[in-house]
Amino acid sequence: MAIEDGYSPPMMTPTGGGEEVLKPKAQWTQPEFELSKWNQKAWHALICAVDENQYKLIQNTKIAKEAWDILEVAHEGTEVVKDSKLQVLQTQFETLRMEENECFNDFEIRLMDIVNQSHQLGDPYSDRRIKQKIMRSLPERFESKVTALEENSDFKNMKPSEVIGRLLAYESRKAPSSSPPKKQKGIALRASKVEKEDKDDSDEDMALLMRKFKKFVKFEKKGHASKG
Repeated sequence: MAIEDGYSPPMMTPTGGGEEVLKPKAQWTQPEFELSKWNQKAWHALICAVDENQYKLIQNTKIAKEAWDILEVAHEGTEVVKDSKLQVLQTQFETLRMEENECFNDFEIRLMDIVNQSHQLGDPYSDRRIKQKIMRSLPERFESKVTALEENSDFKNMKPSEVIGRLLAYESRKAPSSSPPKKQKGIALRASKVEKEDKDDSDEDMALLMRKFKKFVKFEKKGHASKG
């Protein structure tokens, strides 16, 4: 009530007339004491709830409603800044692509930096959206692996970290031994862990090839049957 309705200290008109002055506490009525008490409680609650920077804005106030109004204006300004940052991050997320000569680990760092900043600002990305972004942002050299992952029946249940691990392992195996990708040593442990936990990527590639071959054979048989 003290915040919604505001509070004004009790006033009185001097005996001889003139402008109103603050009423001495000794002359306060019980309702006036109650209103003052609720104002103090509300003000104290605000002081305890704010951080150091917000406290500096209201430290010289004594009325809860006044402190609240100051914080409300500051918060609205903060919201504008936050929305602006989120719009920038959204654009960065949508336009992010892995460069042809970039190693996957560097791409992952750039992507997760955007994801983490958005999460801190209260706008987290879903696992599904992160996975979709990864799969749609890779260069052509990852095409076979992307196809194999998407056709994997477990793909929809995979966490982004698992997809990232498989792609790191794939890049690690495909990299020329004479010129390993940047930070190859730094990702070796992550890649080897994924290799132990998941099926070998070569098995996935072979399975994909077999599925395509079976479709081709089925199509050929159907074609011959129709001609006969």
